[in-house]
Amino acid sequence: MRFRSKQTFFGFTRRRAFTIVELLVAISILTLIVLVLYGLFDQVQKALRSNVAQVDVHEGGRAFMELASREMEQMQAGNVLTNVNLFARFTATPFRQPLLSAGEQRVNELEEVFFLSLLNKHWIGTGYRVLALNSNGIATNFAKTGVGTLCRFRLSNHVANVRNPPLYARVMDVTPTNFANFQRVIDGVVHFRMRVYDQNGILITNNFNPSILSGVLVSTNVYNNDVEYGYAFTNKALPASLEIELAILDPHILERYRSYPNAIVASNYLARQAGAIHLFQQRVPIRMAK
Repeated sequence: MRFRSKQTFFGFTRRRAFTIVELLVAISILTLIVLVLYGLFDQVQKALRSNVAQVDVHEGGRAFMELASREMEQMQAGNVLTNVNLFARFTATPFRQPLLSAGEQRVNELEEVFFLSLLNKHWIGTGYRVLALNSNGIATNFAKTGVGTLCRFRLSNHVANVRNPPLYARVMDVTPTNFANFQRVIDGVVHFRMRVYDQNGILITNNFNPSILSGVLVSTNVYNNDVEYGYAFTNKALPASLEIELAILDPHILERYRSYPNAIVASNYLARQAGAIHLFQQRVPIRMAK
């Protein structure tokens, strides 16, 4: 009787064990759960990194807008015919970027801007340019591929020396040595433009504006039926206000764009990234405008 009881217990134990198929199914289910959790965690990490990158871009754009607006609203005329108070022009052919809607495009323009201001007894010339940097982070030339780094350079002259040499010629020289003087402000800039307005809030489009003192030179450029303007204010002339536009690429888009060795492939990739561009715009009043 005891022998039978022991055989029955062992037989019962063997019938309750897991089979190899059951173990494989359990392991497969656990593996699937782990993969799903890992994919969810990876998506959360990507979203977090994207949000952090966008916050950095927005902070950089807002910081530049605040810096530029504070500097430009203190713009002042040098009261000399040969002296440049404000200057803006294109440095590269505008890049037409297709938008998500079929047939729609946005013109990305890269300009250089110079303006004059007065601090105590010193005239200060400030220049902004979108430039291309080498591997050492030194500016070497204008950004001619549609993407560059916004850079800044300032020089000062005593009021007695405002005419010799002119600050505009010193700050905005187009030699490689002078490009190296410009310091990096923001990377991944695809659009930088300034437009000027008179006292009535009307865009200045020609040299004959009764609201502006003499000394205004306006140049026009037509790109596929889009008219854009360049400006040179001399003598006592200043606009009543100006508008700054700045567009910046997402950092990860900029990194991938730079990884393409072929310029055509990189340009085609950039044309599909309209949704990864952050646009900043601000109107700045000029205090010393007459």
